[in-house]
Amino acid sequence: MRELVFEIQLTGRHLPKEVLDHSQVLHLLRFDTDGYLMICKMPKKVWEEKRKSFPTGGPRKLVVKSLGDYSGDYVLLQVSGLWLGEEERKLPERSRSFWFFKSLENLPLYPLRPPTIEGNSIRLHAVAESSEIKQLLNGLKKIDISLKVIKLDDFEGKNDSPLLQLTVRQSRVLRLAQTMGYYDIPRRASTEDLAKILGMDKGTVGDHLRRAEKHVFESLLVS
Repeated sequence: MRELVFEIQLTGRHLPKEVLDHSQVLHLLRFDTDGYLMICKMPKKVWEEKRKSFPTGGPRKLVVKSLGDYSGDYVLLQVSGLWLGEEERKLPERSRSFWFFKSLENLPLYPLRPPTIEGNSIRLHAVAESSEIKQLLNGLKKIDISLKVIKLDDFEGKNDSPLLQLTVRQSRVLRLAQTMGYYDIPRRASTEDLAKILGMDKGTVGDHLRRAEKHVFESLLVS
């Protein structure tokens, strides 16, 4: 396994800078051809003062929604949207953004930490096999996407971590469940709550959770 840190520049109004300037990204749960889904935290005072001024809807179907209180003085937010505008969606093959996310699709890039986002620049920290990283970088080079590799080195963490053995979807569901308080006592979120955020069927979410939990528990408890 290798560790990859890279930064990309996204053209146009892909990301809601007005929101991200005042919040911290906790999880980037979706980052694919269709769009993105981030879970962020924002100080309650800022949310109360600025929420009416944050853009929503529009051609990229931006969603900025409170998911409830988080860790005292913060509120948890769902921030999601599409990469492509209405005209781009009619002929997506002409969009560099479309081909960029096609290059990322289905590659098991496991995030090491939350992304750093400033304006239209996003920095990602991930772990993947050498062949998958090569495939990603070659694909981005072919479509002329602006990308800067900050670090590419052997992964110094534990390659046998159970979290690195989960599928991308299992990892997404498990991370969201933990953040939303699914494992708190009393439980603060249900599988139905998670399904609404992820845009998935409740039963599918439950299945992903059980499979992820089984794998993690077996890795920890079976010698």
